[in-house]
Amino acid sequence: MGLAERSELAAFKKDSLDAKVAELKEAAAGADIQVTLDEASFTSTAAIQMLSNGVFDRLIDDMKSVCSDAIGKQAVREGLQTLHIVHKDAPGFTLELTGGTLTLRAKLDGSLGEDLPGYGQYRAFLLKKL
Repeated sequence: MGLAERSELAAFKKDSLDAKVAELKEAAAGADIQVTLDEASFTSTAAIQMLSNGVFDRLIDDMKSVCSDAIGKQAVREGLQTLHIVHKDAPGFTLELTGGTLTLRAKLDGSLGEDLPGYGQYRAFLLKKL
């Protein structure tokens, strides 16, 4: 990670991360979800810039849908404690839920259509796994 990327990531964490985590917790019906970033993997400014709307906005929208009823709210509260985000250079993305940690590995600076989960994909994954 170069100086520009470190600076960009620091700015995101300072200016946006807390607000996005608060939105995510609200969407998750108050579940105390922590967010961790594999900071060393963020090797491009474009990847950091995609965190807000490329990752969080889509996940928040899907989380609202999952938590629209009591069963979904309970499943999220009991099954999801941490969101871990990893940028990878290879195309595509993977979602994994293990031990309460939802891990997104994605080419954040790639194609919106193939390299990041779209609206509804987090929802479908969570409904299957929780």
